Amino acid sequence: MNEIRSDILIAVAHPSEEEALREASGISRCEILVTGVGGAAMSWALQKRFAAGPRPSLVIGAGIAGSYVAAVKTGEVVVARSDCFADMGVDDNGTFLSLFRANLADPDSYPFSGGRIHCSGSMFDLAARSYRTVTAATVNMSSGSATVIERIRKAWDPEIETMEGAWLAYTCAMAHTEWLSVRAISNMVEPRNTGNWDISLALHNLKQAMGEILKMTSKP
Repeated sequence: MNEIRSDILIAVAHPSEEEALREASGISRCEILVTGVGGAAMSWALQKRFAAGPRPSLVIGAGIAGSYVAAVKTGEVVVARSDCFADMGVDDNGTFLSLFRANLADPDSYPFSGGRIHCSGSMFDLAARSYRTVTAATVNMSSGSATVIERIRKAWDPEIETMEGAWLAYTCAMAHTEWLSVRAISNMVEPRNTGNWDISLALHNLKQAMGEILKMTSKP
């Protein structure tokens, strides 16, 4: 009988995501860390966990996200193939410049390549066979106005948006720990209208997908 690996850490931002995942098949074999919403909380919680040891061999960031593109619909579960710090930079008299465009950071200095942190490894390869892979953007302020949405589209052309993904990617990459970001779409990124959101559907589908993804990690 195959067994889910017990050296997997699943990081979620909000208790509602943890609650949904507790029902996922095989989740009891994994450690779940609720970090708090936002990049600072995610990064700090992961760093504390890594320091406490033993280090997990795989960190899966799981949660919900907004979609920038019509092809990625509400309820779909996707895997990030790359992520970026989408609103970290300089406001140059109304023009947004990323840290890289402002010459404040090297876009190709580890762990960045072209200003993005790219996901790789055996787990990503397995998940990519079953789930759409997307380019992600991580923000400090969830986008909810046409002006902000257009600014991020122009700068990064993302397919999904989260508030923690790039922080998880950066922290894991700097710790040389394999990571995977799994997100279920709860809404389209548009001028804020929570009436169009379906968080319940997203959490349900996230639970189902995580059960399937954990089966991919099984060992004999």
